[in-house]
Amino acid sequence: MTSEQDWDLVKRVVEALPDGTWTSYGDLAELIGTGPRQVGAYMRDGDVSRAYRVLTAGGTVSEGFRWADGRSGRDVPDLLREDGVTVNTRGRADKTQRMSVYDLKLLAAELDDEAPDDTDDLT
Repeated sequence: MTSEQDWDLVKRVVEALPDGTWTSYGDLAELIGTGPRQVGAYMRDGDVSRAYRVLTAGGTVSEGFRWADGRSGRDVPDLLREDGVTVNTRGRADKTQRMSVYDLKLLAAELDDEAPDDTDDLT
């Protein structure tokens, strides 16, 4: 069962994706040990401002993608392009810019290293 801490990690990782990169529902699912559909539901309902950077494994916007806040009018491929992701005229993101689960694990480790240490220094 996926914990709230796991979903917090997903949100932190998606928000920290470097410009010019995207990831997939499956990569995020593998990162926390759940399924791509659950990740899709979280992207829809979890208040993740950069959820549009999560695509299908083929690099396209999921047919089920919806803005969590109900907004519309912004074209996801255009937003991706603004973030430095190359998207072809058919709406497919450049696969060489995909952050794999391995890349996401490295990013998560970096985020953990940057987190403030709230333990008391006993020395």
